[in-house]
Amino acid sequence: MKRHKFTLPLLVGLIFFACDDDDNGPSSSASDPQPIATEEVTGNWRVTLFRDDNEDETDDFAGLTFEFQDDGDLVISDGNRNATAQWSITNNNRRIQIDLDDDDFSVFDDRDELDDLDDDWIVVEKSANLLYLREEDDDAERDEVRFERI
Repeated sequence: MKRHKFTLPLLVGLIFFACDDDDNGPSSSASDPQPIATEEVTGNWRVTLFRDDNEDETDDFAGLTFEFQDDGDLVISDGNRNATAQWSITNNNRRIQIDLDDDDFSVFDDRDELDDLDDDWIVVEKSANLLYLREEDDDAERDEVRFERI
């Protein structure tokens, strides 16, 4: 009988530790940014998701392409006009900094949404054809952008 006294707590413990707490969300969170290399970012991309303070503003980026060049230039084009920004990988290869100089973007005065890209973005998820980035905020308002390779 003494044998059964230990079996039940052992089974309960195994069941408790075997369960995982997966919520089927992104493969990582803002507290666990993914490392990224320049080679994974360089190339032509388009925005397929943009949320600013939890509001979907994806349509504002329709028709824009983003060429991340290996020298740190980011060429943004709408097919007729181009402007050059800067980008870099920071914080131990876990963030992408996008820097839009207002003077260089006078050609896109009618595209205020580009100002929202000027930020320090955490790499949440990545693949050969996807970059999912999120702004680190302490509040419930979420800013996030998803780029897909063209």
